[in-house]
Amino acid sequence: MYTMKSQRIRATFKARYSRFISAALISSTLIFTITSTVRAGEPEAKSTVQAPPLEAPPLSLIHGLINLEFSNAYITPRGLDVQNKGLVLQPLFLLFFDLYSPKENFINDVSLTIGYWNSVHTAIAGSGPHPGHWNETDPLVGLTVKFFKDLQFDAFYTAFVSQVDAFETSQNLDLKLTYHDKILNDKLVKGLSINPYFEMFIETSNKATVVLDRATSQRGYYFQLGVDPTYGFENFPLTIELPTYVNFPSDNFYQNFAGKGSVSTVGLFTTELKGTVPLKFIPKGYGNWSVYAGVQYYYLINQGLLDGNQVLATSERKHSLWQVHGGLTIVF
Repeated sequence: MYTMKSQRIRATFKARYSRFISAALISSTLIFTITSTVRAGEPEAKSTVQAPPLEAPPLSLIHGLINLEFSNAYITPRGLDVQNKGLVLQPLFLLFFDLYSPKENFINDVSLTIGYWNSVHTAIAGSGPHPGHWNETDPLVGLTVKFFKDLQFDAFYTAFVSQVDAFETSQNLDLKLTYHDKILNDKLVKGLSINPYFEMFIETSNKATVVLDRATSQRGYYFQLGVDPTYGFENFPLTIELPTYVNFPSDNFYQNFAGKGSVSTVGLFTTELKGTVPLKFIPKGYGNWSVYAGVQYYYLINQGLLDGNQVLATSERKHSLWQVHGGLTIVF
């Protein structure tokens, strides 16, 4: 009885096992067939291909400059001693627009500049009917053309606006041709250039100097000859400059106490010793930062210029003026 029962169990198990094996074989065959069919329709596997590099963004065509200068006096490039008391703060803001920059051509670069300059004094600026600390503001616009690689021509139009109503707004055209020489740099002293230039300043509306007699005052101009010797140390972060110039005014540019134009051939002579140190610890992403300091000497020759300065800042006729200044420059 037990034996017959055992035999039936084994027979049943054997039959079920045979059916299981058969089903498994059939399923495996189907899966293999389907997988092979699908893979046969797929493209062949390819080796890994690197994605093309992303294109670098185009270089910015707009740049800027922020300059914050502190000095003991406000002396104009024309020798006017406007303020010689307290601390003088003169911030300058410029935007440069690259208009044309060919790689190889007669003209190497053309750019447009717009800017805003101010003169703010800790002492009251008392040369006008409404004395205050904010003495002057000068909006400007100009075009710079570089050609033959080393020559540069600047044409700037500037307005002088008195915030204390000391004078009527003066509009002026400033033309300048500079040669950024490389002769000394390449052959004699590495890092040294002289940078001679010729400049012409033209009054186009009202006077840029002191008007002592309105009835006889006339617009004028001056020529200026100058150099900006510059030496950059190779192994030390310091650049030394010695900007120097002489101006030659027209007869009616400066006016004397008699109400006539001064006939002096030379208006003034000035020279400066200036040092600039880059702040290399500031990341380049924030622009190029530098600090500078300088001492500038003016020797005034024109009698009309001396008369005008007696009205502005002092009752003395000073031929010699000194200005000590320094500041921070950011170019981005």
